[in-house]
Amino acid sequence: MSVLLQTIVVALLAWAVWSLIRPLFVKSPLDRVAGPPSPSLLAGNLGQLFDADAWGFHDEVATRYGPVVKINAPFGRKWLYVFDPTALQHIVLREQGTYDQIEWLVRSNNMLLGAGLLSVLGETHRKQRRMLMPVFSAKHLRELAPVFWEVANRLVTAISHRANDTPREIDVLDWMGRTALEIIGEAGMGHSFDPLVEDEATDPYTKAAKDYLPLSFTPEMMLVRQLSPILTRLGPPAFRRWIVDHIPIPRTQKLKRVVDVLYDTSVKIVEEKKAAIAKGDYAASKDIMSILLKANMAAEQSDRLPDEQIIGQINTLLFAATDTTSHVMAQVLEMLSRNQDLQEKARRELLEARDGDDIPYDRLMSLPLLDAICKETLRMFPPTPIVMRQAFQDTVLPLSKPMHGNDGSILESVVIPKGTNVLVGVRACNRNKALWGEDADEWKPERWLKPLPKTLEDASVPGVYSNLMTFVGGGRSCIGFSFSQLEMRVVLASLLMNFTFELSDKPIHWNISAITFPSTGKGSMKPEMWLKVGRYNAE
Repeated sequence: MSVLLQTIVVALLAWAVWSLIRPLFVKSPLDRVAGPPSPSLLAGNLGQLFDADAWGFHDEVATRYGPVVKINAPFGRKWLYVFDPTALQHIVLREQGTYDQIEWLVRSNNMLLGAGLLSVLGETHRKQRRMLMPVFSAKHLRELAPVFWEVANRLVTAISHRANDTPREIDVLDWMGRTALEIIGEAGMGHSFDPLVEDEATDPYTKAAKDYLPLSFTPEMMLVRQLSPILTRLGPPAFRRWIVDHIPIPRTQKLKRVVDVLYDTSVKIVEEKKAAIAKGDYAASKDIMSILLKANMAAEQSDRLPDEQIIGQINTLLFAATDTTSHVMAQVLEMLSRNQDLQEKARRELLEARDGDDIPYDRLMSLPLLDAICKETLRMFPPTPIVMRQAFQDTVLPLSKPMHGNDGSILESVVIPKGTNVLVGVRACNRNKALWGEDADEWKPERWLKPLPKTLEDASVPGVYSNLMTFVGGGRSCIGFSFSQLEMRVVLASLLMNFTFELSDKPIHWNISAITFPSTGKGSMKPEMWLKVGRYNAE
C-alpha cells in the first residue's frame, strides 16, 4: 500500500480502537438491567446473537431474562434487546425523533445502495416516504394485480416444464427469489430482469442482486460498515473510490463490482423512464417508478427528490422486496409440505375462488385460510428476527410491567443513554406467550380463524400489520408490506392450484442473517431449499 493509504488506515484504526475501548471506563445505567453473561470481552454476546445457528440463544434471551434484556457488546458496550409492548410503542411510535436507524448502518447502506429509504435519516427519510406512500396504496395495488398474475403464470409454466405427475426435486427458494425480483421489476420499475425460462438467471442485475446480501454482511464488511460515518466524509467521491479500489480483499472487490452493476442498472432505468415521460409516453405506465417520477416532476421544487435519491429508491426497493418476501413464500411451502391436510384445504379454497385463470383482487385478499397461513408464517418466521435502532438523545424507556433489575431492585422504566443501540425483538414479540398464549411457539394457522387473545389486543403491539412486529411500525415501518401481501397470495395461489409440494430427502435448516435463509444443513451458507414438486391432478 502507498504511504498515504497506510496513514489513512492507521488513523482509522486508532479512532476505531479508542471508540471501542472507551465504554470500559464508563459505568452505564444499563448495568442494572438483567441479561446473559458476556463470554468474551472482544465480542460480548454478539457472537451468540448473530451466529447463523443462534435460534437457541434468541429463545433463551426471550424466555429467561424478560422483555427488556441487556446485551453485552464488544469492549464493555451495552445494548438492549426489547420486546416489551409498551417499550416498543415508545421506540417505534411515540419517540420517533429519539430513536432512529443506527447511523453507521444508514451511512453504509447509502454507500452501497444509494440514498433510498433505507439509507437516509430524519426529514430526508420523511420526505421520501411521503412521496412513495401513494404508490403502495390498495387502489394502486389493485391496478397492478394483473402484473403479479402475469409473472406468476410464467413461473407456473417454468415449473411445469420441470415437474410432471412424478414429483421432482426443485430448489424452490431459487424460483421464489427469481419470481420476487421479476415482480418488483415489472410492477416496481416496468422493467423485466428475468423471463423465468432458463434453469438459471442470466441477467447481470439478477446475478448481482443475488450476490449482494452474502457479500455485504461478511465480518470484514461489517467492520467497514461501522467505519462508514468516517469513510463517507473522507474527501470527494473519487478519493473514496480510490481507497476502495486499493483494499486488497477479494470479497470486497467483488462487492464493489456488484454495487457498480446495481448502480449502473438503476441509472439506466431512471434515464429511460425520464425520457419516456419527456416524450409523453408515461400515461399508460402504472409501475411504481413511473408514478413516482411523474409525481416528483409535478411537485413543488422544495418537495422534489433529487436524482440521486430517485436512483437510490430502485436498489432499496429491489433489495427490500426480493429476499424478504421470497424467503417467506418458501417457508410457507415448507410448512404446507409438512402439513399435507392443510395444503389440500388451502388448494380447495383457492380452486373454488378462481374465476378463469386468476382470482379477483378483493376475493384473493379475503380468503380466510390463505390469509391465516400467510399471517401465521409471518408471525412465527419473520425474515428479519431483530431490527436495530439507536437512541439519538438521552431518554427513559417505560415498561408495561415492573421487572427485577440485576441488583435486586424493581425497575419500572429504563434510563437510555444517548448512543445506545436497541434491538427490537421482532421474533420474540411475535412469539411472546404472555400475549399469544402457551401455544405461541407452534405454527397454527387456525388461530387466525377465531378471535385473537384479549391479552394481545390489550397490549397494543405497535406493528403496522395484524398485531405483528414483522413489518415493524411507525415512520420506519416497511412501506411495501401491502405489496408483499399481494405478492405472497398471488404466487402461492398460482403454485398451489397447479402443483403439489412434499418434503425432499434434503434437510432444511434456517440460518440467522440480515435476512433469514434456508440451507441444506447446519454450517452451509448456500441459500437453497429443495422440495418435491409434482403436477396437481384434480381427479
